[in-house]
Amino acid sequence: MDADKLLQAVSGSAPQSRWHGNRISGSIRRARSGRHGVHLHCCLQTEEKRHHDSKSCKATFLTETRGRDSKTYTLDSQGHLLLQQESRSDTRGGNSVLTGLKGFILPKGYPDTVTPDYLPFQLWAVPAHITGWMGTSLATSSLLKAVGVANSAEGAAAASAAIKWITKDGIGAAGRSLVGGRLGDVFDEDPRRWRMVAEAFLTVGLALEIATAFSPTNFVLLAGAGNLSRAAGRGMTNPSFRIIQTHFAAANNIGDVAAKEEVWEVTAQLVGLAGSVGLLKAIEATGKPENVLYVWAVNQIAHAWLRYKSLAVLQFDNINQKRACLLARASVSGQALPGVQRGNKEESILAWPSLARPSLTFATSLEDMFSATASSSGIQDLCDMYTGQNYLLTWQSRRCRVILEEHASPEDILLAVWQAAWLDHKGVGDATKRELQASIDAVRKQGPAFIHELRRGGWQVGSVTIRTGQVRFKRHDEVDLAPIA
Repeated sequence: MDADKLLQAVSGSAPQSRWHGNRISGSIRRARSGRHGVHLHCCLQTEEKRHHDSKSCKATFLTETRGRDSKTYTLDSQGHLLLQQESRSDTRGGNSVLTGLKGFILPKGYPDTVTPDYLPFQLWAVPAHITGWMGTSLATSSLLKAVGVANSAEGAAAASAAIKWITKDGIGAAGRSLVGGRLGDVFDEDPRRWRMVAEAFLTVGLALEIATAFSPTNFVLLAGAGNLSRAAGRGMTNPSFRIIQTHFAAANNIGDVAAKEEVWEVTAQLVGLAGSVGLLKAIEATGKPENVLYVWAVNQIAHAWLRYKSLAVLQFDNINQKRACLLARASVSGQALPGVQRGNKEESILAWPSLARPSLTFATSLEDMFSATASSSGIQDLCDMYTGQNYLLTWQSRRCRVILEEHASPEDILLAVWQAAWLDHKGVGDATKRELQASIDAVRKQGPAFIHELRRGGWQVGSVTIRTGQVRFKRHDEVDLAPIA
């Protein structure tokens, strides 16, 4: 929102905005959106009211912007947020649909996060994929005809079954699309965990497909659900493994690494196919076809264990939330920081990042950030305490909420994690103003050494893959206005 328009809204002359509080004199800093999305402008100013005692009082303005929408808050005498002004853009339903579609099919932060040739490539690649799948389906139909399916007495029924089979594959493709559209930005942080999640989906899908042999009447339902689950697993597998391949390519030789991966995989596929033929013959010789279920279960357990072991040997030198918490805990407790090899070994692959200690949450709005702040210290005091820091952090019920400053660096994120680990290590439940100030003093004193130790241990301090959300804030200096006579 333009600064002049916002000032008009504050004075009550802007019809498109709603003003909920008293008239405020003073200037409002420009609120803008950058490449990171939402920005919060924390503006400390002076509010001049004409009281009977002719005294002035200070007020803190916090402006939250979301695209063309904005909210302006101030504080009451108890330090609670009060919504003063709200401006909403006139967004039609069609535009909302287009915005949602853009977020579904384009990478987060587009176009700043991809190269200029990304969209032209996709516009040509999509019809290429369409014709490619059509060709595959027609070739499959020809193969069925060649083996005599279409020429049999039950040819019509077989053709109908082929159509159902293709439909089943279509349902699976839809599952992959949903995974890519909704989860596209989560794989970079923790590819090992998502690869194991994918393994779970693949296992469930295979189990449902095997169940078709025991319930042929429900073939379409079981096979469709199984293929959907497997497709979702593949949708998680592909991006996760691409991250792993990129990790392997130390000499920027991604193409060579990917090509050699094909050699490894095809060799394993041939051995696996030969082994499955031997197992099927052995099961057939027993005269008990139901034994396939038990053999598959044993094989799948071995497969999941081997997959886990293969992921456990990976050594990522970037810092995700779980590794950041592990490193910060070691630092505040006075222990030597684990290096890349030991850090990856100690990281719990299957654990969700939200389960790591200290518990770290990045605020989704001003109200979310400051919902419990007034009980420990006022928002005005909070802004004052964090002067010089590029983030704000609150600590309630042994959980922290963080909002990053507009130009916060990866090091600032790590310092916020360290401060949270310090509070957690001290056993603080709800941080008082004094405890919060002590944690800030500690991070200012020991934080630089923590960052230095990370670099010495081989960690890439500039490569932090913690999901910090879109909310940002910007601090302005306090402006004192002369009292109105």
